[in-house]
Amino acid sequence: MLLKGIYPIVPTPFLDQGEIDYPSIERLVDFMAQKRVHGLAILGALGEGHKLTDQERTDVIARYRALLPKGLGLVVGVRAPATDPAITMVHRARELGADAVLLGPHTVQKDGPLLDYYQRVSDAAQIPCIIHDYPAVTGITMTVPLISRIYEATANIQYIKLEDPPTGMKMQALSETVGPGLKVFGALGGMYAFEELELGAVGVMTGFVYAELLVQLFERVQNQQWKQAAELFYDFLPLNRWEFQPGIGVSLRKQVLKQLGIFSTATVRHPGPDADAKTVAQLFRIVEHLREKGYPLAV
Repeated sequence: MLLKGIYPIVPTPFLDQGEIDYPSIERLVDFMAQKRVHGLAILGALGEGHKLTDQERTDVIARYRALLPKGLGLVVGVRAPATDPAITMVHRARELGADAVLLGPHTVQKDGPLLDYYQRVSDAAQIPCIIHDYPAVTGITMTVPLISRIYEATANIQYIKLEDPPTGMKMQALSETVGPGLKVFGALGGMYAFEELELGAVGVMTGFVYAELLVQLFERVQNQQWKQAAELFYDFLPLNRWEFQPGIGVSLRKQVLKQLGIFSTATVRHPGPDADAKTVAQLFRIVEHLREKGYPLAV
């Protein structure tokens, strides 16, 4: 399956005591599908995938696959400290119907082991793999030469979710080194989405709740409506900025989804800080500002 367009990274809903909230998953799929997104990415950093048991991961992947409307892609996050558990996870994701895996690195900051890891795990996946380049979360920095070697090592490494700022400069360096074969998804809350799409990104894969704005941005870029795309982006950029705050980004997205009636709670599994009521109110002040400008955003 060719991945392209807007793939929201979605949070995993929990009940008050921490159990998976499956009815909220059903509402979330409907909510996102109505925004005309091109697929969903689950169990990434925002999805708290590393906090789920093996059985919970299996159940969550199966539920999303069953609920996603035909034509929408499913990307499953895989984040493991070592090669063998990562191979087990990609096997399970493929068996459960994932169209691609978002593959984070292991925990050793050495080029040789990282290259071997990506080669072995992506070969085992047998489906397209997306390098997750997010040093702020993974603690691992991957240079352009290393990414180039990883890309050349296996046919299944086809994409990169680039979250190592300055993203525009790294995109251009990868383009010069690797060429167009390694396709880039923008991320980082969508804070650089317009510039990344302008530089040739195939889409945006991030946790922005108001994903319809990213869909509109993507469509305007596809139609080469550059002035209209820029105006839209500059309008909603403050909302991206506020929603993507480090540390509380997961909680903020869950608080918004709860207020919109999609999630029944805003529970974040421990450890993880909660956004306070004032911070959430300040976010909705930005939403109200956009509504006053004519954007039909839910509140």
